[in-house]
Amino acid sequence: MSNKRQMRFLKALTLLNASHKGLILPFLPLFLSFRGFSSVEIGTILGIAPMVSIVAQPFFGYISDKYKTIKGLLLFLYFAVIAVSFSIFFNTSFFIVFISFIAFHFVMSPAGPLLDSMAIKSLGAKKRDQYGKIRLWGSVGFALTAVVSGPILGWIGIHNIYILFWILILLLVSLTLFLKDNNHSADPVSLQGVKEVLTNKGFMLFLFLCFLVMIPHRMNDTMLVLHLEDLGATTFLVGAAWALAAFSEVPVFYFLTQKILKFHHLFLLGIVAMFFTIRWLLYGFIESAEWIVFFQISQGLTFGLFWLVALQTAVSFVPNHLRSTGQALLMSTCFGLGGAVGGTTGGAILDNFGSQTMYQLMAAMTFLAMIGIFTTYKLRKT
Repeated sequence: MSNKRQMRFLKALTLLNASHKGLILPFLPLFLSFRGFSSVEIGTILGIAPMVSIVAQPFFGYISDKYKTIKGLLLFLYFAVIAVSFSIFFNTSFFIVFISFIAFHFVMSPAGPLLDSMAIKSLGAKKRDQYGKIRLWGSVGFALTAVVSGPILGWIGIHNIYILFWILILLLVSLTLFLKDNNHSADPVSLQGVKEVLTNKGFMLFLFLCFLVMIPHRMNDTMLVLHLEDLGATTFLVGAAWALAAFSEVPVFYFLTQKILKFHHLFLLGIVAMFFTIRWLLYGFIESAEWIVFFQISQGLTFGLFWLVALQTAVSFVPNHLRSTGQALLMSTCFGLGGAVGGTTGGAILDNFGSQTMYQLMAAMTFLAMIGIFTTYKLRKT
């Protein structure tokens, strides 16, 4: 297979792999609510499960290295996802759905990093700066799926969400069959390497500050759909909200990657926290679902900018041979631990005080994080 053809398949796989998130993230909370689960139960299911990625990604990375395959492992993971999803879509027991979603995330979360690894290897050292052009297709896939899924689910019913999900997974399986496997796997993450990174006080402080910023963001990821539903949003508006958020990230990823290197990472993180504070304040006081959907365009200047800053900083803090470890810790802190705390906390606040109060408290949290970040920046600069 030519390298150009390999790139086309990788772009298509990146699009489809993100598409399942464009379906699950906006609409699974609605599906679970339809099945009778409470906000706390939904927050627990969606918030705790991502913590398994802390274990799943290094584990399957090691398996990939040992057996010298990414393609074969991806096929195994996608079929495992289909098998596990039966318990999520056809069971009403909280315990069974909770355990099933943990298993679901265990086999689904490594797919993205494995595709990233294959993309970087296929590009080679000289063309790695073009990785962003592949990553963009993930945002496009998420956005398109979120938009299209809303009207379709409105037509076939939210209870039939599994039909769309299985179609996406089967398309992923079909395209994966055409990939050319790369036998040169990355170095596995070692315990000694983790120890070296964990002793880097500057990096640990940065991860803690990122964690504070990400808790409210992960609350929004889990509870936005329920907030929009409270405001009377249709399934189309729910899909449009996630689509606007995903599309707003594209220009940020494309144009700002190099420019952010000119500024201190703590200064930029403080700016991100300020943008997040304004965003959550707007969400907390606006009572129109349409306006909330419109302000989803702020996702680019909040999360998009945050991820660029966080990823570049993680790379700069650790030596080259430990970059995988540093990035794994960043992912685990922001999406694993941050998702667990944000999901469960957000569900409890929403159930007891309402969604608007939840967003007002989120704004207060990011404001305090902003003060802490700028104070740290000033002290370190001095």
